[in-house]
Amino acid sequence: MSGYDVVIVNYNGEKIIKRCLRSIYASEKKPNKVIVYDNASKDNSKEVIKSQFPKVILIEGKENIGFGRANNAAMRYSDSKYILFSNNDLILEKNCSKILLDGFSDPRIAIINPIIYKGWKKSKTQPIYAFGSTTDINGFNYGLYDNWPDTSNLNCFSGACFMARAEVIKKLKFEKSFFLYYEEAELSARILKQNLKIARLIGARSYHLESHSSPEAFTDGVAFRQFYGVQNRWFMLGKHWPCRLMFAALLANKIHLLYLIYFFAINTKLNYTKLLYIAPISFVRGWRARDRKKPIDAIWYSKLVPVSLLNYFKLGKKVFSKS
Repeated sequence: MSGYDVVIVNYNGEKIIKRCLRSIYASEKKPNKVIVYDNASKDNSKEVIKSQFPKVILIEGKENIGFGRANNAAMRYSDSKYILFSNNDLILEKNCSKILLDGFSDPRIAIINPIIYKGWKKSKTQPIYAFGSTTDINGFNYGLYDNWPDTSNLNCFSGACFMARAEVIKKLKFEKSFFLYYEEAELSARILKQNLKIARLIGARSYHLESHSSPEAFTDGVAFRQFYGVQNRWFMLGKHWPCRLMFAALLANKIHLLYLIYFFAINTKLNYTKLLYIAPISFVRGWRARDRKKPIDAIWYSKLVPVSLLNYFKLGKKVFSKS
């Protein structure tokens, strides 16, 4: 079927899901279907959706299976040519989906990101949450916070809001072993290995509250994101990284891991020394999942960006600073 469907993963989004769905239904180009996978919410999200948005296809999960697996389950209900994936705390400009659809003129483009602003205020000085994403040669992934021109040469996309060719994403799917974080980086590696492209379009605008499903307390939120992010990044290194880049990448990740343990030791009561064995186990799982029949694709890893200490500083400030 031509056109597009919408997939949203919801968890405890009672206070925000209404505005998200209203913005989708107000789009100039209407979706064929809106599919919401509810990850066993403990609030009244499901009741809100059923009573106020009866056209929504609501899938009620019995447990919280995480972001990737929930998206995989929801996209099975889609039968359109394209799928717009959106966080439940995101709203779209009315022409956003139409601009994204029009961007698939190149048959090699698999995914397109809109520009995603931080917050719902829509002010002229709105900070950018992400305009695509990037992964460096050590495996660290971070959003692109620029408003530079459109491109179809990204090495990663932002998962907060993106449109994908249904045939591509249904075939590749999100990594089912990931609960949260780094799903986009891992999937992007497999997309690029198929000689496909990831693009972004600045004319398509969206607005994101950020980390609504993460714990509200600052240190709890950092701990939550880093706990899952670390082990998923180590899995990704084991599965995808070329051996000639492996030593330096693992060394950088070991230094980062030791800093995390130090940070949580002095700022919280959390003991994250367990990551010292969880991370290597994740690496081994990734190594076992490696496709040994094919060499690591040089085209893919040539797109990994060089290490930037300035970017690491900015990323560290964003992650570990309350400001």
